[in-house]
Amino acid sequence: MYLTKTKKLGTKVQQEQNQNEVVEKLTSIETLLRDGKDKPLNLTEAAEYLGFSESYLYKLTSKKIIPHHKPTGKVIFFSKAELDEWIFSSNNEAVK
Repeated sequence: MYLTKTKKLGTKVQQEQNQNEVVEKLTSIETLLRDGKDKPLNLTEAAEYLGFSESYLYKLTSKKIIPHHKPTGKVIFFSKAELDEWIFSSNNEAVK
């Protein structure tokens, strides 16, 4: 009976270690994806990334339709991750 309890305890400890390893690997992958994906873009880079003209992109920012940042109050920056999220969450009507 003692061997059975010891074996079960060893298996439980091993499972917890495996779970911790999986969590660590997922956290590492998430960090790599976020760091590689989220880089600040200026207006020109964001327009190119989205396939919009700069004037149209500026219009979207002035109407507060697209996420953007103005840290100094003048120059506009965009987060690539926020742009991706905006693209996929926009309520755009599908072309029929």
